[in-house]
Amino acid sequence: MQIRHLRPSDYRVMPWKNGLGTTTEIAVDPPGAGLDDFAWRLSIADLAASGPFSTFPGIERIILQTEGEPMELVHEGRGGRRLALLSPYRFDGAWPTHGELGGTPARDFNIMARRSRFRPSAAVHSLARGSRVRLCLAAETQIVHAFRGTVAIRVDGSDTAADLLGAETLIVEGQVEIEVAADVEEAVVFVVALDGSHR
Repeated sequence: MQIRHLRPSDYRVMPWKNGLGTTTEIAVDPPGAGLDDFAWRLSIADLAASGPFSTFPGIERIILQTEGEPMELVHEGRGGRRLALLSPYRFDGAWPTHGELGGTPARDFNIMARRSRFRPSAAVHSLARGSRVRLCLAAETQIVHAFRGTVAIRVDGSDTAADLLGAETLIVEGQVEIEVAADVEEAVVFVVALDGSHR
């Protein structure tokens, strides 16, 4: 089992694949991989105006809009979907996609995984102060991102592995049980599982 605790100072800002904006890359596997050869990638994008999304053939994408009026994603020849804040939406990275903003700038949280390697899933947990959730995910990689508030993480019944502050991320490699507790304040966390068992 391997655990990585990432802070915003560990993230890197880089241009979009299509050059029309920038994204904050939280983590990528393998470390240092480029936009054409990653196995999975976690990032945050800021959208100032409507425009096309980069295409990623062979990649499955999950997007969670976190700020701004809900935007609509229009997939060429496949209709569209108006997003709801903090609600995961899955689509094929190869689809030509245009993001239509709802009148304000937007920010979104992105999970991308190579379909031949991983099956990604994502969930949002809103925790009241003093509450906790146990994650029993049969996935080789589990990621917890503290979107809002501070949470304490325990891995596989051990002592606290980390206290995650807002915008920090914990990556756990290994099929283990994770407990997320909001002991200090209300919190919202994003949980990502990358299952490679279908390979």
